Amino acid sequence: MTDDVTAGMSRTGRIEWKRMVSGQVYQDTHPDIDRQRERAENLFLEYNRIGPGQKQERRRILEALLGQVGQDVVINPDFRCEVGCNIRVGSQTLINYGAVMLDNAPITIGRNVWIGPGAGLFCTNHALDYEERKAGACQARPIKICQGAWLGGHVVVLGGVRIGRGAVIGAGSIVTHDIPDQVVAVGNPCTVLRPITDADRTGYLDRIRQRDQENSQDQ
Repeated sequence: MTDDVTAGMSRTGRIEWKRMVSGQVYQDTHPDIDRQRERAENLFLEYNRIGPGQKQERRRILEALLGQVGQDVVINPDFRCEVGCNIRVGSQTLINYGAVMLDNAPITIGRNVWIGPGAGLFCTNHALDYEERKAGACQARPIKICQGAWLGGHVVVLGGVRIGRGAVIGAGSIVTHDIPDQVVAVGNPCTVLRPITDADRTGYLDRIRQRDQENSQDQ
């Protein structure tokens, strides 16, 4: 999606949208923001109805829905998002079944990221004060998932979090703070358990290379 989503908005709608994506308190109930939600919902509902064999049609919808989508991206149904246009997904990334992304602020997902089933990326936080919350006050902060990270099933990532390159987040974790590169992190709140080292290698790649070499010699 390359069009300026604010082009057709009212003056107040453009103001609230800019406040939203820049991390300021904004009116989440503004009609122009609601229209972006409706647009996104129509697209992701259409996407979720399409079978896996219709790759070109799925691609067309993703390009209309998301701000950017790389090559060979797999997003399994039932995928849901807030406005869609604030999500950028790198190439060779897998987003498994039932992911929910509330992208009122930018969500940036790097290359070769794996996101497990039932995961939630939640940029938005409602106001703590009841009267403000009732009137639609929200604040959104960006999420960044760096290249090669893996989020296990039912992981929740809150706004303002960066998950480092190659990091592994254990299933069911709730990530409230930044996670560094190349670590295993688990829990609620999610905390670093240990670094990922060469000792974690299983020999799989060596075995596959040897198998492929033997196959090529047999041909």
